[in-house]
Amino acid sequence: IRLEFSDMVHTAIALCATLMAMACTVHACAGGMRECAAPVDNGDGFMLHLFDAGTSAVCLDGSPAGLYFRPGRGDDANKFIVENEGGGWCVSPEDCWNRAQTDIGSSKSWPQEGCPGMDGGSNGMLSSDCTVNPFCNYSMAHLNYCDGASFSGSVTAPVVVPGKGTIYYRGRAILDESITLLKALGMANATHVIWKGCSAGGLSVYLHADYVASQMPTRTRFVTMPDGGFFMDSPAWNGAPSYTPSYQWVAAAQNVTNNVNDACVKYYTPLNETWKCFMAQYTLPFITSPLFMTQDLDDIWQMLNIARVSSDCTHWPLGPGCTPDMIAFMHRYRYQMLAALEPLFAEAPRNGGFLTTCLNHCHQNTPRNWAQNVEGQTMIQSFVSWLAAGPLQPIVIDGQLGQNPTCAYGY
Repeated sequence: IRLEFSDMVHTAIALCATLMAMACTVHACAGGMRECAAPVDNGDGFMLHLFDAGTSAVCLDGSPAGLYFRPGRGDDANKFIVENEGGGWCVSPEDCWNRAQTDIGSSKSWPQEGCPGMDGGSNGMLSSDCTVNPFCNYSMAHLNYCDGASFSGSVTAPVVVPGKGTIYYRGRAILDESITLLKALGMANATHVIWKGCSAGGLSVYLHADYVASQMPTRTRFVTMPDGGFFMDSPAWNGAPSYTPSYQWVAAAQNVTNNVNDACVKYYTPLNETWKCFMAQYTLPFITSPLFMTQDLDDIWQMLNIARVSSDCTHWPLGPGCTPDMIAFMHRYRYQMLAALEPLFAEAPRNGGFLTTCLNHCHQNTPRNWAQNVEGQTMIQSFVSWLAAGPLQPIVIDGQLGQNPTCAYGY
């Protein structure tokens, strides 16, 4: 990306000091999947673009999907940041029906203006404030998430939920229509694209990185930046089955196989395990696009929903309900994630990463997490340096839980 490296690093350092003083309001998101920043005021420049009626790109409830867009400014107008919104998954027909009654399953209540607050709203890397964000002048898009399967589902026929009504699994059509619309809004002339996302949106980035790259103009420098989307295939801390069956259900019910990484699907088809290609852990070895990941090694959402440890294990200092067995499992979980990330490390510096152990979930649009540093580098310093092939380490890895005094623990 056409950046002046030294200027941007100095800017990033100054911005982190500013961000340390900023408060981050937290509330429970729709669907109860996680917590996130409160919705921002309308007037941040993001405008809603719903897809044309009659396309197959519809939300779970059949309403037209869409995205929010803010054009860039000056020399950076042809540089794009595209955010894939997160918000978990629906893991049964009834769950998908219930989700279809919310803003992460229907567009009926989406406001005409203002970036949605699910992943931090127009904060962090989506901010237009140049005292806060070194990418402030980029054109920015927020892909609203309303399909329940990380933009991956593809079921042509409506799905009837007995006793409820009809829903639609059309995530891949939403992704394709988003790309088409963004090209019409200027991405066809983009010189640089940062394709990013948080949580389920981060998973979407892993799943679709190479496909989206194939849709970019040949002149475009395309990089991916998944945030908090590396969900592990793991039992709970006590050995009981955990979240993996839910991923398997989504992969089968929403017919994701033809819509995720082709090389991954080709590898796992003879093993009858193509569901694995709906998980970043198994997709990562096949991704060829440049990738800078931000991820907490003791991700708080994963601790609660996959490891299923006590909530006393999800803050620091740990509470009395966090047993020695739970703590030991959390340490093993961290090492297992690091082992699964070996393909990332093997391809450095083409790949980069900022890996914390702060019981966080997402970093990129959450101002308080920008102040955290690992091995003397903040997230934004690390990313800016990686983009510019600068002198900082392309991948930094935090120590054990409780060792980093800059951690802002929690969501």
